[in-house]
This record gives sequence, C-alpha cells and structure tokens, in this order.
Amino acid sequence: MNQADSEKINMLMMQSWYMRAKEMLDADVVIMNTCSVRQKWEDRVFWFIREIHKENKRLEKSWSPKKILAWITWCMVRKTWLNKKYLEDWATRKKVNKIDLLSDHNGIFNFDDSLFVRNDNIDFVFRIEEVSYLTKILSYIKNEHIWSDDKFDDYLKAWQARENPSSANVIIQTWCDNFCSYCIVPFTRWKEISRNKDEILEEIKNASDSWAKEVTLLWQNVNSYWKQFNLKHWNKEKSKWNEWIWKSPFRDLLEWINEIDWIDRIRFTSSNPHDMTPDILDSHFELDKTCNYLHFALQSWSNDMLKRMNRRHTYEDFKKMCEYLRNKDPLFSISTDIIVWYSWETEEMFQETVRALEEICFDFVFIARYSVRKWTLWEKMYPDDISPEEKARRWHELNNVLEKSVKKRNELMLWREEEIFITKIKDNYMTWRTRNFKEVAIPYDDSVKLWDLIKVKIKELDSWILKWERV
Repeated sequence: MNQADSEKINMLMMQSWYMRAKEMLDADVVIMNTCSVRQKWEDRVFWFIREIHKENKRLEKSWSPKKILAWITWCMVRKTWLNKKYLEDWATRKKVNKIDLLSDHNGIFNFDDSLFVRNDNIDFVFRIEEVSYLTKILSYIKNEHIWSDDKFDDYLKAWQARENPSSANVIIQTWCDNFCSYCIVPFTRWKEISRNKDEILEEIKNASDSWAKEVTLLWQNVNSYWKQFNLKHWNKEKSKWNEWIWKSPFRDLLEWINEIDWIDRIRFTSSNPHDMTPDILDSHFELDKTCNYLHFALQSWSNDMLKRMNRRHTYEDFKKMCEYLRNKDPLFSISTDIIVWYSWETEEMFQETVRALEEICFDFVFIARYSVRKWTLWEKMYPDDISPEEKARRWHELNNVLEKSVKKRNELMLWREEEIFITKIKDNYMTWRTRNFKEVAIPYDDSVKLWDLIKVKIKELDSWILKWERV
C-alpha cells in the first residue's frame, strides 16, 4: 500500500519536473511515506528528519543556497498543514484533535503543533488523501509556480508512476473500520470506503495496455470490498440478501479483472479471516488468473487472546480455511501475521501459537514484537506488561519454528517447473516469484530481458530463496 502511494506521489512530482534522487541528502525534497503501526517506525522517521537538519546546517555554513525540504505523509498525519515559519498568523491556529480534510485550497494555510512539537524541522505534512495539494504547497514554500493537474483532485484517481512496468499495484479501498484493539489505523485514517469498480477496471486496463502482466489489489481488508453495500441491502431489502451471500462483491471484481486481456496473474492483499467467504477462497481455483497464494492474519492461536484483540475469527475458523485451500492444492502458499507478546499473553497462550505454526506450516510469517500505540483501544485498557527480554525470547523461538516451516514448504517445490516474471537483475542473478509467491533466483542470462515470462526448474534451496535453472 505504501509502495502504491509512493508511486502516486512520484507521478505528481515528475509532472512538476522533479526527478528522484539516488541518495536522501542529495535531494531538494524528502517525502517520508510513513506507517505508525509500530513506535520504532515513527522514531526512525524523526531520525531521518534530524539527519536532514544536520545537512541543512552544513549547507548553511558553506553558504549554499540549497535547503532540503522535509515532508511527512500517510499514517502519522492527521491534517495537512505548514510549519508555522511559513505562516504570518500562526498563533491563532487551533490544535487539530480529529481527522479533518481540507475544504478547499486555502485550507493548506493552517498549523497544528502535534508533530511540530516533537520536531520543528518538518516543513509540512499532508494527508495522502490530499496528495493533489502537494504541488500547491510546494509552490507556496518555494515562492515559484510548480505545475499541477487539478483534475486529479481525488486521491483514488491520482495516477501512479509504476516502478515495475510488468506489475501494477491497484488500490481498491481506503482505510479500515475493524478497530482491532492493538491497531491505530482506524484512528488515523477514517472509515473504510470502497472504490468504484469501473475506475478500478479502467486503471487495470490502462496498465495492461502498457504491458503489465500482473496486478495486485491492495488495502487493509480487500475481501470486505463493498461490505457496506451488503449491509445496506441487509437493512433495507432483506429479500435480496441471499443474492449477495453466494457471490461477494469482491468475487465479482475478481471475475471482471479475470476477463481483461494480457493480464496473466491476479494477486490481492491483505485479507481479513472474518470477511473471507467460500466464493473468494474458490476464486483461486475457478479463475485461471488468480494466483495460488493468500495472506491473511491469524495473530494468535488463543481464542481468548483473539477476543482481546477484537478479532472476529477463531483459530478453528482460520485453520479450516487453510485446510480447505491446501486440500485443493498442496502447494498453495499461505502467509500470515503474528503478535505473540500481546498484553496479558501467558506462556501457555504463546505455546499454543507455536503449535499453530507447526500445524498449519505457513510459507511465511510476519512476526511483530507488540508495543503499545497511543490512542488504540488496548492502550486505554491494559499496560504492555511483557519485558523486552521476554519479547525477544519469544520472537526467536517462533522464528526458529518458522525457518523449519519455510524449509519444509520450499522442499515441495524441488524439481518442479514453474513460470516466473523477470523483474530484477542483481549480483549476477535474475529474480522474481512463482505464481504461489515463492522467491526465485536464477543465474544471469543475457538472452533474457527484464519483464520476460520464462519457465524454470528448481535446483536447490538457499534459506528463504529458491535457486532455479532455465528450462
């Protein structure tokens, strides 16, 4: 998701005659596209800002006219605003306590001190929904006209500069309204909104016309696409509910995309277990372009812990779906997220999660060390009562189980022939992934070009990566 939004920002900047710098301190403008799920990621953003400030001090002492502008966007930002040094009457501004979008272009001239108190070297911040104002703010700060295209005033309609011509990241929703007790996203982003399907299909058709072979549908909870439409029909037209229970709106979207010429692979992430329906699971087998890979978050084996997390699934629900997918295709890849050091988690609960990894045998797991996030439900209710040392021990124990699981799953791929896209050449190897999302590395072959679709056969395992030879 952050990569897709960075592509939107990059497109707007290129339209304004800015090109990407190779190194941060060589840039005129540094835009930090942030995630605030974990505290250490926010801390790292402020480390970058300090480094930019040091470089600006050095440039000032050397009488250089250059000054690096530091901007922040995405989850750390609650309202678009400028640093007070760019405003004449900043003292009368009121602090913003809630999420608020600008009503018009004049709204950029406001000041909220919540981030600037932490570091006054930020030049401005903007909500990603208001990316269309980016060049207007830049024009004001630099006191020169920076070209911008006002017709893309809708965040979801802003075009992306695809970094990978053969693969398109397509955003189909915005934000989230699940309110998991550990998560800050609903408090920083707004309520979930689904994008119009015609706009999605048009974007994908444009991508396929420019040779994209793979599309990845993105947001926090893609399988709840147009969930609010289902609820509306349940409340007002109960007689129509059965029509929707058999085919979810997201399954409809997958079918429409499956009909688009040239597209070879359809992926989507992330999915929420409690919104997963049988027709979405079956799409991996009934639609020829949907890949045999699924990422959805378990978080914990313990049903008691899942209730505390405000997750609306049980371990039994999750396991049943995994078994269904693997029974249809033993090579079906499944990845998940785990928090194993949540407040009040006992050693017994943790060992249950260890057993879950052994039972399901995931192809990959994103393991997070829990830290309390301000404004979340859990921060108001329970302390972070597990020591850093215990968190580290549990992380390593779970990671050891994961390594065995990954090796076992990868061994199933030995001597198989698979088709892969070539999208990166580095250190005399060419890499990309199989349809079931296994990372592949093959020796460099000058007869193969970037973005080619080639057939390979696995030769050996190298930790997380499979090594192949060309067929």
